[in-house]
Amino acid sequence: MLKLASKVGGQKCSPIFISHLKLKYMGSVIDYIECPNCKTEATSDFYYKTGEEYINCGNCGYHYSATIKNRNKKLNELTDEDWEIRELKHPYAAYRIKSYESIATECGSLESEEQLNELKHEVSKLDTIEYCSVSRFVNGEIVVEEIIDNGPKTDSAGFTEQDR
Repeated sequence: MLKLASKVGGQKCSPIFISHLKLKYMGSVIDYIECPNCKTEATSDFYYKTGEEYINCGNCGYHYSATIKNRNKKLNELTDEDWEIRELKHPYAAYRIKSYESIATECGSLESEEQLNELKHEVSKLDTIEYCSVSRFVNGEIVVEEIIDNGPKTDSAGFTEQDR
């Protein structure tokens, strides 16, 4: 089940669907690679201090993560059992949500049509959503569906909704 969040780490944030890991080790190399699923551009985020890795495709929703389960051990003491490997090889879709309350756009993966329907239902109840879309890899092509497009409250020229 997806969880709608309004606070992460005590900070107010845009309503998003999250799977949250608290990382206390930072330092990573971000690269753009070919998505193993749809062959478009995906993001690889390799944490060189821990060896953890995340690969995400914002076009089809492909996800791979290799994370440490047991943070009580030193890195040189880790065994295969201390790692959690997750891969969403054939995702249903990727989503993007932009809230008026944040400068960021939240992105993630959906595993099923049921999750897509839940996403549509949840964002339709919120008046803080500026934009929400999903993209799917269908018959060799990326298909984008806009769910909500309310436009910015203030556009790039500085005009508000009331000014337009």
